[in-house]
Amino acid sequence: MQRYAESHPIEAILSTGDNFYTDDTDFLMEPYGWVAEAGIPWWITWGNHDVETQIRVDAVNETFDSPPRWTVRQWGQIDLIILDSNQVTDLRQAAFFLSTMADSDRATIVAVHHPPYSCSHHGSTTEIVNVWVSVLDSDVMLVLSGHDHSYQRFENQGVNYVVTGGGGRELHPLSECPENHPEPLAGEAVYHFLALEQTETAVKMTAYDVNGDEIETVIIDLP
Repeated sequence: MQRYAESHPIEAILSTGDNFYTDDTDFLMEPYGWVAEAGIPWWITWGNHDVETQIRVDAVNETFDSPPRWTVRQWGQIDLIILDSNQVTDLRQAAFFLSTMADSDRATIVAVHHPPYSCSHHGSTTEIVNVWVSVLDSDVMLVLSGHDHSYQRFENQGVNYVVTGGGGRELHPLSECPENHPEPLAGEAVYHFLALEQTETAVKMTAYDVNGDEIETVIIDLP
């Protein structure tokens, strides 16, 4: 990521959750010192490991300036809606999500921690499919998630669903998808990061491994 940032302008870094796995939070942030030096903001998604202890909750708040559990960020011509999938049925979050989609006709990306669709260690999150995926409006073009430590991409009813959880912990092997599950369009159990770039009509999404080699590039048209 640092090598990529040296030759590409970076507006922000979006995490897909599990920012801290242990209470040794200083150690876990060491590889990202360059982010602070470059003044690049973090857009934080809360994961299940972030809320396992109060020490980690405090660390997320102190390190990332108390990121909201759910919020919307404006990225160019796109709304990025960040949700807390530890609290899928929270009525306040539901009201925020529905009203945010209803109040905007801009192209939308949604970021959560637990994947709606995954064929790996944790698998798909049925609750998210039933509660959130079922209400996505036509402006949503991409849903990003983590939790499973791999790269996976699916498409369902015109929306791309990407699992990007290869940030450094042990990798999770891919498995066969169950029946009636969206078929994987790409998948690798590999450490990686995503780069998203906007054009006037699309988002270019490229997945890179730790050597900087391209896993795949996908052009996602704006709705």
